[in-house]
Formats: sequence, C-alpha cells, structure tokens
Amino acid sequence: MNYRNTYSFAPGLTPAVRFLLIGTTAAYLVQAIADRLTGGGFTALFSLSLDGLLRLDLWQPVTYLFLHGGLWHLILNMLGLFFFGPETERTIGTRRFLALYFACGILAGLGWILISGTPASHCLGASGAIFGVLGAFAGLFPQRPVTLLVFFVIPVSLRARTLAIALGLFSLLAIISQPGQIAYAAHLVGGLAGYLYGLYGINEGFGRGSFNPRQWWNDLRWSWHRRKFKVLRGSDRDWETKTEEPPSPQEVDEVLAKISKWGLGRLTSRDRDILDRASRRK
Repeated sequence: MNYRNTYSFAPGLTPAVRFLLIGTTAAYLVQAIADRLTGGGFTALFSLSLDGLLRLDLWQPVTYLFLHGGLWHLILNMLGLFFFGPETERTIGTRRFLALYFACGILAGLGWILISGTPASHCLGASGAIFGVLGAFAGLFPQRPVTLLVFFVIPVSLRARTLAIALGLFSLLAIISQPGQIAYAAHLVGGLAGYLYGLYGINEGFGRGSFNPRQWWNDLRWSWHRRKFKVLRGSDRDWETKTEEPPSPQEVDEVLAKISKWGLGRLTSRDRDILDRASRRK
C-alpha cells in the first residue's frame, strides 16, 4: 500500500528524515554488495537476533534498522518515513524526532525478541521505527485525514488515529495467526511506543507523574461523550446554578478544534471546565 497525507503536505524534506532516507538506502546497497562477498554473513552480523545479543553484539538493536530483506521492503518503509516523517519532525523538532525513531526501533526489536523471536531467527528492517513515527503522528494529529492507496490504485481515506488502531489490530492478529513470519511484533511494539510518545510524551513528558490513570479515564469519558457536547443558549434557568455562566459558542468551538487537532492530552483545566459547563444541563 502507498501513503498520502491529504492535509497540507509541506514541501521539502526535514533534516532527520533526509538523513534517514539517504542513510538507510546507502546501507541497503552496502548490505547487498557485502552479502554477495560474504555469503550473507554481513546481514547475519548486523541484523537483530537473540543469539547475537547473547554474544554481546550490542550494535544489533540499532544496525538492524538499516538492513532490509529486499527492495520492496526498503521502498515501503521509506515511503512511510517520507509521508509521515517530515510533519512529525517539524512538530517535535529534529533531536526529538531522531530520539523517537531510534527509541521506537530499539523497543520494537526487543519486543520482537520477547514476543516471537527464537534464538536463531533474525529481524531486520526499519518497520518498527516507521510504525513508531506513524504512531506518534496519530498521537499528535488524531483527526488528521490520511489516504491509503491500496495496491497503489484503490484510495481509502480514514483518520490518522483510526489508521494506527487498524494497523495495530492487524499486527496483533498476525502475531497470533502467523508466528515466526514477518516481524509483526516489532510493528506492534514500535507503533504503540510512538503513539504513547505522541499522545503523552510531547504534551507532558514522561517524567514522574506524567501518566495519571484517573486522567486517562477522564480522557476516555470525554472522548465517548464528545458528540453530546452542546452549547445551551437561553436564560439562567438552563443551568444548575444562577451564578454559573455558560461558555460562549466561540469558547466551545475553540476547545473542540483543539481536541480535533492535538487530542485530549493538551486540554488545560480551563478547557475541561468549559466542556463540563457546556455539557451540563438539568
């Protein structure tokens, strides 16, 4: 499948995306030449495996991201990076984007080893890191429309968050039904790590107390009841108390637009109070 961002697609590549596109493509060319000379020994040495980690080949969780199992494997991963990477990098900055890319890639590889890897099997490819970028994009822009060109022909449009959830469920089902095949566990772990970073890491950071179960539950509640929000126009009798002023339609629209663009993670206490007052009636 091909990817196309249907929102305003900013021209030009960002520094980190350009570096990763060039570096990964160059590494694939080196891999193809070196494997011919070594009979596949180059890939075995630099791809990720449990045996390699037990031998203390500690470079593998990073180097496996630059190797691929074929030209189409490389092309599909680089397309995902090309379409979802630049806007994500512009939003969070180049240093954070590189940290996101490699952190998701490393976690994806380790997750693959824990979930479905066997000691002698090898994992290679940037898919876990690319899914991390896609997950971060969905966390940052949950309502952003994205069009998939399935088989490069059939356009299917859906929201970024819906796309991330669908790919995550597909990977989970594939782990169950096709163990030992494509490294779907890496896709799932990388995408989940990226989504959590986009949803919580950018807005609040992952420091102490950044994840609050009660706040998470409130986010789910607001998301579930969002369509019920209604600005009540009329006299004070529509409100629970005479002293409580209803929010203006403009205030509610601004908060809903903020949710649509950034998600619930960036709502302030004032924003939540506006929604609470707008949805409260006798």
